[in-house]
Amino acid sequence: MAENFTNYYGLVFSCPVGIQLSSCDFKQIRQLKIKERLTFYDALTEHEKGKLIAKHQKCLNAREKKTLFHESQ
Repeated sequence: MAENFTNYYGLVFSCPVGIQLSSCDFKQIRQLKIKERLTFYDALTEHEKGKLIAKHQKCLNAREKKTLFHESQ
């Protein structure tokens, strides 16, 4: 079953953690004008979107773990 990549449109607008890392793959996309962001994202292949989302999820998980660990101290 194909993933529904429309669930990730919000990532072209902002980082869900608040402050994006300088290494974020969405950083370049977020520098485009709003309509250009959507056009760019829509033009990506499913494979390219999948790679972006996988990197995002890995980063998000790491940052959430770091935050949770820090808060529990």
